Amino acid sequence: MHRLNGPRRWFADRLANRLAGPLADWLAERRARPSSRPATASSRSTSKSTSMDRGRLDGDDRRRLAARLPRPRSRHGAFSVAAMQRAWRKVEANGGGAGVDGVDIASFAERLDEELDALARELGSGTYRPRPVRRIFVPKSGVGLRPLAMWTLRDRVAQRAVYDLLEPLFDPEFLPCSHGFRPGRSVETAVRAVIKARDAGNGWVVDADIKDCFDSLDSAIVLRLVRQRVRDRRLIELIRRWLDVRVLDAHGRTVAAGAAQGGPLSPLLCNVYLHAFDEAMARRRIPLVRYADDFVCLAPRRADAEAALQAAAAELATLKLELHPFKTRVVHFDEGFKFLGYFFVRREHYPL
Repeated sequence: MHRLNGPRRWFADRLANRLAGPLADWLAERRARPSSRPATASSRSTSKSTSMDRGRLDGDDRRRLAARLPRPRSRHGAFSVAAMQRAWRKVEANGGGAGVDGVDIASFAERLDEELDALARELGSGTYRPRPVRRIFVPKSGVGLRPLAMWTLRDRVAQRAVYDLLEPLFDPEFLPCSHGFRPGRSVETAVRAVIKARDAGNGWVVDADIKDCFDSLDSAIVLRLVRQRVRDRRLIELIRRWLDVRVLDAHGRTVAAGAAQGGPLSPLLCNVYLHAFDEAMARRRIPLVRYADDFVCLAPRRADAEAALQAAAAELATLKLELHPFKTRVVHFDEGFKFLGYFFVRREHYPL
């Protein structure tokens, strides 16, 4: 069993202070667990020097330390009634309609204690089974309709509880180019990143869109990437069941829901999936700004932008994804382009 000390203890403290959920409880217990060996002069010296260096660790240091921490197994506390209550408050705040069972937020709230107690028991005992998903279509900000998976409220609460457990494990690994559905990141931070890259002399842009991204995430790849940070078989099995839930598609066929948009967990799974793409583009030294499935690459010359487009297509193909042929193009700032609800043209940008 690993014993947290030195920089590991520092990073564990940072995570514990950040989290109020089950991961914080796990870290607290790990730190409180007595050691079978007395502290040596060397370990005391290491602890002292580490405390002096705490203020100088940057983001890369934190990611390296996060990778060295033992990957936690889930605890029953992750599915406690308290965890369900925290998840419920977030689901309630996000709103949304009823799933296939017809239970809406008001009806669920009337039986809240009973519903959350039952859900906590099922998750804790391993008897939980997600219910089928209803698919609806909502207008996009531009043209067309966006499919959304309507999970039942109980399934949304369960997914949110798992999200609260997994997000602190994965988010420290994500690169700064990723702005969507992350704490402290937003459309505004993505816009500022585009402006910064433009001002650095990158006047050419690959304005790209991943075709049917959420519906096209390969479930086997999703599970493989999740297993890199999660050991607990029960969590893996939960995610697998959610990916395999049946949903009626636009053609009247019953298909697996996968990581379809609409569930609380799908944005995190999308970022986990596309993190490999972010890393590949970073290795190629291609400036990238990504918000979920929308991204732009920036370059100083048209030839560089064309090369970035080819590189992006090649890297996405390794993940069984492809660029949308009608929504992806190479453009100059002088011509203008739309990205994340803004129109960028020359040295200006305007909200749409």
